[in-house]
Amino acid sequence: MAAKKKAAGANAIAKTKAQLPERLISAAKSRRCILFVGSGLSAMAGYPTWAKLVEKLVEAAKKIPYCRTRGIEEFEQQKDYFTLADFARSTLGVSQYTALLTQLLGNPVRPTRAHELIAKTDYRGLITTNYDRILETTLTQVRQWTPNTFAADSVSSLATALYNPEFFIFKLHGDIGSAESIVLTSRDYDRLILRSPHARSFLQAVFLNYTLLFVGYSLRDPDFQLILRELTLMFENYIPVHYALIPNAAEFTVEHLLARMNIQTIPYSPDNDHREAVEILERLQTEAPYQPPVEVAPAPAATAGEAT
Repeated sequence: MAAKKKAAGANAIAKTKAQLPERLISAAKSRRCILFVGSGLSAMAGYPTWAKLVEKLVEAAKKIPYCRTRGIEEFEQQKDYFTLADFARSTLGVSQYTALLTQLLGNPVRPTRAHELIAKTDYRGLITTNYDRILETTLTQVRQWTPNTFAADSVSSLATALYNPEFFIFKLHGDIGSAESIVLTSRDYDRLILRSPHARSFLQAVFLNYTLLFVGYSLRDPDFQLILRELTLMFENYIPVHYALIPNAAEFTVEHLLARMNIQTIPYSPDNDHREAVEILERLQTEAPYQPPVEVAPAPAATAGEAT
């Protein structure tokens, strides 16, 4: 029985390996791959997904005495999370809204195997729509140094991150430690899209010059749909091929992403805590392991006799 289970596991890994495009492997090996991380990865560690986060904020807002909730059910049925987030923020007030976000996302959680694999892989950088700090915390623990982390309001970091060879984390939708940087409501998204040309320029440079791998998203995620819509408007299909790990991707999903955004889907089963997705990250880590920088010892100082 044990031998059969071992063989089945080996077959599952072999199947996953066969699904990995050589172009993606080559990009990882040459440090030309940037990981685009969604809330699914944080959810595996215990944080709420983007949609669940908005639902929790709305639930708290409804408990405010005399708050106006008439008609909000329509937006809940439509899953209009941007309007719901607007309702929660205006009802709770900035102070309570920020405090609740911190309560939901500020407490540390144990990183998953996926987080550890990401930290041990030599990606060029990470872009994430997550607000929590589990990625940078895990990277700091594994690599023994703090990664260059910035949000869309850091113009200087956006201007230099791709020219500087150092690893970076771009928190596209903000960081839980900086309430003013959080992008969650429709007004926040308008601010990011319309008033942050530097962030758009950064994304343009990334999508035109690097290979991206989307992890932790499903096609139903509102934030993933928003990113696809933004990129479609920016590039109109004139971009290199990128990749996305999508759970239970249907045939239409595969064709839709490829035709609309030139994103090649790598479908996998979400069973066993997304084990197949973890196996893909394991193979990328094997192909492109992070190597700590080698410290060069300083040359010995010349003696007085040698100097003459």
